Amino acid sequence: MRRVPYPVGLLLLLLMVMSPSQAEIISIPTTIQYGVETPGIRPLGVVKLNTKSADGVHITGISALAWDEDEGLLYAVTDKGLLHHLRPSFDKGKLAAVDLLATHKLRNKKGKRLKGKHRDSEGAFALNADNGIQGDSGLVVSFEKIPRIIRFTSQGKMIEPYALPPTLANKNNYRTANQMLEAVTLHPEKGILTIAQRPMKGRKNQLLYALSGESWEYVMEKHKGNGVTAMEALPDGRILFMERAWHSVMSPLIVTLKEGRFIQEGTLELKIIASLNSSKGWALDNFEGLTRHRGERFFMVSDDNNALVQRTLLFYFEL
Repeated sequence: MRRVPYPVGLLLLLLMVMSPSQAEIISIPTTIQYGVETPGIRPLGVVKLNTKSADGVHITGISALAWDEDEGLLYAVTDKGLLHHLRPSFDKGKLAAVDLLATHKLRNKKGKRLKGKHRDSEGAFALNADNGIQGDSGLVVSFEKIPRIIRFTSQGKMIEPYALPPTLANKNNYRTANQMLEAVTLHPEKGILTIAQRPMKGRKNQLLYALSGESWEYVMEKHKGNGVTAMEALPDGRILFMERAWHSVMSPLIVTLKEGRFIQEGTLELKIIASLNSSKGWALDNFEGLTRHRGERFFMVSDDNNALVQRTLLFYFEL
């Protein structure tokens, strides 16, 4: 996670008053800046989640999303170790509202809440979430501060950690404590994949890692302040990556969506799907979470860093 100040041009939206039990609907452009030779994306709505629900639960700092098809739930994991159960609703295929159903604390095997540097959760995906069986879903979460990938129940109770390749397990290999295992996903062929927010020490480019020990070079876009913040593997083997770049209050916030394919042993082919730029009218913020909903439709969410000048935006789109 990197703390990103709120784009100055959007501050006026913070003056809007709303009931604490509702979600604010924000209009977004219907056109985007397309990548080269790609179809881009189709926006299907964005909702601003309140910083505080009607029953007093703070909805802030969301860093990861995971969709559970069997339960009809959107899991939202925060960098303070909270797990929200959200239920989105739609109107004519577009995101219309979001209900908060429950909030759980990430807990260790003894049932105690994760605290301090042990709770900085950044990436997630759901297990057993589309097998037609209710009640058996789980959640896999990646962490910063202390690099780990851990399996939890859908209520946040730790089941077991996964063994990391030696390069990933050594915290001294990362540039900073806030640039560790930013994203994690389950690939149909390669198994669990993970990636750091920035390249490791001494490297120019990123590496995408499998827990099996395989790795593939990942080249980020050359925007100042850019980093990988999320990724999601698709059933056909493609991977959707999200990069987020912010450098200063004088520069735009840029979210880049890229498709990755394993085209041969040791090679990951990347292409830009879309580049969303706050200077082009996009209502953007610090986007860090991404998950596939159904088919080619996805959710992505911004981490407001628990700051008054930032927002938690849940954006719904189709490739």
